[in-house]
Parts: sequence; structure tokens; C-alpha cells
Amino acid sequence: MIHHGAAISPPNDNEFEQYYVHHHQIDHNLVLEGSRTFTLLNPAWDEPHHVIYLNPKMGALQIPIGTYHQSVSGTEGSMVLNQAVRDRDFDPSKEFIPVSLRDRADLRKAKAAEPVYWIWDDGRIRRLKVGRASKANVF
Repeated sequence: MIHHGAAISPPNDNEFEQYYVHHHQIDHNLVLEGSRTFTLLNPAWDEPHHVIYLNPKMGALQIPIGTYHQSVSGTEGSMVLNQAVRDRDFDPSKEFIPVSLRDRADLRKAKAAEPVYWIWDDGRIRRLKVGRASKANVF
């Protein structure tokens, strides 16, 4: 997917964010040019809100089945290759329907949780939580 400038995927539902969720596809998003910020929400996780500042040096971001996700390109745009893995029940007419936070209290609660940030820093991927950032969390 190529964004030639600032863009949100999927686009917002007026003042409410929207997210994709796949039931029969695992995404593997690799930034080839620029950068893209992914927000992942999964109410089933102990830490249900993750923000990943993905760039070409970080490798592919795997988004598990059942995880709500949105991506935002900066003003310079970005090019991302998604090497998706689909199972035999994959149906494109059912996998790419945006889900709005408007009617989803569970997703609004996940979005309100303290986010875990993933950034590229000093040649490594770092996991950060506001107020508890530590060099011990590098990968």
C-alpha cells in the first residue's frame, strides 16, 4: 500500500477512529519507504493498546488474527508491503470492513488503556511505557 502523503487506513468515521480486524488473515507489514504508525487494539490482551512507529529498519510487523489495527502515514507518505498469510476460510468481502469505535465500548476501553510504544532507537527496537521507559526493554 502506498500513501503519497499523510493518510489514515482505514479512514475515520467522522470523529471516531476506525480499525480493521481480520478473522482469517495474519498481516506482516514491512515498511519499504517512509514510516507508518500502527495502532493495535486487542481487548483480550493484558496490555490491549500498542503503538508501533514502524520504519524500514524494524522488519515486518505481525498483526495476529482478531487484533484491531489502524495505520497512519506521516506527511512524507509511505510504502508498505503486507505479506499476509490467509487460511482457507478467507473471504475478502468479510475481512476488510472497517470497525468504528463509535459503537464499540470494548475497543474504546482498550484505546484508553496506557499504550505500549515500540520505537527504533540506537539500532534496536525498544518497548516503552510512559513513566516506565527503560533500556532493559530492547530487542
